[in-house]
Amino acid sequence: MTLQQQAQKIIDRYVDSGSENSLQFCVFKDGECIIDVHSGFFDFDKTRPIDSDTLFPVYSTTKTLAATAANILIDRGAVSEKTPVREYWPEFACNGKENTLLQHLLNHSSGLPQRFPEQRTLELVCNWEAMTGAIAKIRPDWLPGTRTRYQSLTFGWVIGETVRRITGKSFKEFISEKIFSRTSRQDFYIGMDDETEKRAAEFRLAPSLPHSSSDTACDPLDELMRQKIIRRAIHPGFNGFASARGLASFYNDLLNERFFSRSMLLRATTMHRPEPELPTQNSWNTFGNGYALSGPVDDVGQVFGHGGYGGSDGLADRKQNIAVGFTCGVLGGHPCKDELFKLIGLIQRENWIEPQH
Repeated sequence: MTLQQQAQKIIDRYVDSGSENSLQFCVFKDGECIIDVHSGFFDFDKTRPIDSDTLFPVYSTTKTLAATAANILIDRGAVSEKTPVREYWPEFACNGKENTLLQHLLNHSSGLPQRFPEQRTLELVCNWEAMTGAIAKIRPDWLPGTRTRYQSLTFGWVIGETVRRITGKSFKEFISEKIFSRTSRQDFYIGMDDETEKRAAEFRLAPSLPHSSSDTACDPLDELMRQKIIRRAIHPGFNGFASARGLASFYNDLLNERFFSRSMLLRATTMHRPEPELPTQNSWNTFGNGYALSGPVDDVGQVFGHGGYGGSDGLADRKQNIAVGFTCGVLGGHPCKDELFKLIGLIQRENWIEPQH
């Protein structure tokens, strides 16, 4: 039985059991697509099957676009990880953030909150100037660079604004020019339109995954991504849509130097963690230049990428030259993913915990 057949058998079993409504899984090895499987339905009434072109919300898996944009700028010498944010964003340098470095934004050690009062309406959430202006005034919860906390929503705004301040282009303009124009296949979108909406499958929260909650308009997260105003906006931290093939193809492009050099990839996947110890079983806080890192203990960063709320995943193993995409229509835990990763020999630390947003 081929890898393609084995992967298809795994996802069919979970869909047939009723625990999954729709799944996609795609793998590139040495630049060649070796697995591209899908199973299930576009809708929960099961009237229309999905295919490899179907799109799913991927939440924080979107962050790989922001991380890649920042690393493109670093690779071309426009900025460094050690550049103080104040040098390109003067308004940010207040209330204890005066010595914040770009690295602190990339590795989630800035001390900035995940959510803040200005996120009180969807219209404000989609107002770029309002959100970045609010972030610029915030006081961090600790001295930047001394402690890690995942910046679930804030990350996209601070990295997107970094791109805008340095290049003079909006985040959408920059990634259209420097990323999407260079991809071998674009099935990874941020800011949906009428045509891509036709390809977006229904999704639902699994009973095992509780609603996220806060006093802001950004929760619950499953409802947030049903809102047209959010789906059409540019939120580099959380509102991407993709197919598994689109995610795997994107990481295959990273491995094959379409965006920046191999030496830059090694630099971007080097761990920058202020805490001396690796995370415990119940945390998910190991980052390089915006990419979440895993792999064997002696090479944390061999496996890099980003997962999203509800289980989507885009990642690569730079030593084995494997690029992977996983998408799903039920937001929750996905035991099938462990089986699929084991099938392709993807190495991960036991304490890799998926992000919650």
